[in-house]
Amino acid sequence: MTEVKLTKENVSEAYKVADDKVKRVLDALFGKAKIRPTLDDYTTIRTYEDACEALGEDEIDEECLHEAGCPNHIIALMKLERISKALWGRNFEPIPDAEGRKYFYYPYFCLYTQDEMKNMSADDCGALLAADALTGAYTGFGYLHTSNRSSYSHAATGFRLCQETETKASYFGKQFIRLWAEYYTFNFKIKD
Repeated sequence: MTEVKLTKENVSEAYKVADDKVKRVLDALFGKAKIRPTLDDYTTIRTYEDACEALGEDEIDEECLHEAGCPNHIIALMKLERISKALWGRNFEPIPDAEGRKYFYYPYFCLYTQDEMKNMSADDCGALLAADALTGAYTGFGYLHTSNRSSYSHAATGFRLCQETETKASYFGKQFIRLWAEYYTFNFKIKD
């Protein structure tokens, strides 16, 4: 029988080329902490700390920011911006395209379940599905607006939190859902 020796480097290299099923097996065998965060594979960025490590940057000094009066949602935004930069990887170039030839994706959140929407009055449910205010009720992540077209989705702010693919934006939203909730500071709780 041949003896096989595995090193941390071998496991890391295998993880980079593995599909999701193999990654789960590697995680089960070697633990998630053993996979070092890298800018070459966004799925290795699983925490804010991972993003800092991959970028080679120090974590923000939350205690100092709190002492200076910085609110929690701003600290959460600072963390999300750093995570977003790490998820972009080595080719970090989120430059807006004024001519509209390039698409960017932002995590999309549903704040109500289907059951909660079924129990809403028609007026409350309608407000969720068609809302706009010209004097500043933009939410920063998306809303519906009816004008000369039937409707469209629009993000007024938050470009630094966009990703270049829909898959990455979805990962960003789901993996860091608690941090997003802290950033938006809605009065809701996240279920596991």
